[in-house]
Amino acid sequence: MRFLHLADVHLDTPFAGRRPEVRRRLRGAVREAFGAAVDTALDESVDAVVIAGDLFDGATLSFQTERFLLDELRRLTDVGIAVVYATGNHDPGRQQRRSRIAWPAGIHVADGDGPVRIAVHDRQGRPTGWISAVGHATDREGRDLSSRFPTPAGMLPEVAVLHAQVGSSRGAEDHARYAPTTVGALRKRGFDYWALGHVHRRQELLDEPAIHYPGNIQGRTPAESGARGGLLVELDGGHPAQVVFRSFAPVRWETLDWAGWEEVDSLDALIRSTVQRWESWLEGEPGARCEWMLRIRMHGGTPLWRALRDPAERETLESELVGELGVLDVAVEADGVHAPVDPDAHRDREDALGYALQELERLRTGAADGERFRSALQGWDERTETLNAYLARVLAGADADLVSWMREPD
Repeated sequence: MRFLHLADVHLDTPFAGRRPEVRRRLRGAVREAFGAAVDTALDESVDAVVIAGDLFDGATLSFQTERFLLDELRRLTDVGIAVVYATGNHDPGRQQRRSRIAWPAGIHVADGDGPVRIAVHDRQGRPTGWISAVGHATDREGRDLSSRFPTPAGMLPEVAVLHAQVGSSRGAEDHARYAPTTVGALRKRGFDYWALGHVHRRQELLDEPAIHYPGNIQGRTPAESGARGGLLVELDGGHPAQVVFRSFAPVRWETLDWAGWEEVDSLDALIRSTVQRWESWLEGEPGARCEWMLRIRMHGGTPLWRALRDPAERETLESELVGELGVLDVAVEADGVHAPVDPDAHRDREDALGYALQELERLRTGAADGERFRSALQGWDERTETLNAYLARVLAGADADLVSWMREPD
């Protein structure tokens, strides 16, 4: 059996907070990504397409997107490609929108009423496998839905489609704990492949049986960087699953952490340096033909540190960089810049500045007792990070800031 595994399409994501032209482009990019997935399914002559939840983003659906979606699905069903869609927490099955859509024949929707199980055939009508799916009936599904799947039977490959949070998966902490399950619970169900959705980070959780998240098909935030798409899967009884990633996203998000701005002392010099760094970075991404949403995080000393910490000045810089870099949008974060000073030159001073630098170093290295600050700390989660590691992270570069604040430049 040969199929395409998609998840977390999030059609009609609002992209609130973006400039109107960027918001329109990103909404269109989600549709383009889905269209590219359909193109791949047709070109690869797959037997089925599975969508593991969150086809939609919320309760509203534009007429434009509804017409687009139905036209794309008919491209698949018109040539005999089955589509199995299990609803997720963003598109629970028994809401009003679901009843409004007239799904074409050949679209099998698991909307929470019960398991859906279909036989899959190739273009010649020969059986190639089975697909089972269980969807979310509500937007806050707290049960382990893997227990609702039917028991696989027969000699043909068996695929399970589910929108769920596997607790051990990378990035699970960024998503609500809906339909929580474990690798062990999935493994014992007897399926050859688990087509998962919900966690937006592409990853293999297990190779036998194959348990995969494809990630979302189009990144939506700076945290969702890198190529985005779906998984082309081939199952042949008795052999490991063959899984290949295919990129579909026309817009790609990237976060770039750059230091070394000491010699940059004007807006033009800052733009020239950024353009050079960007062109150099692109050389390491051959074949990445897409539009870009960039987040540039600046670190280190620079004569422009005061201007870069001014939101209005950063907005001017961002506007110019969009054109100079040839990208869709740029966000500059400059919390990590400071005056071009050398904290070590002041650390041995016998005054308030020297004492403060020494105490800061003791806190950052764990030599001082940070427990006395526990009640005042914000953003520290003791479940995922030790106190010393947290202090080392948030105090990185703080000594240069301290020198800048307590000592006027010569």
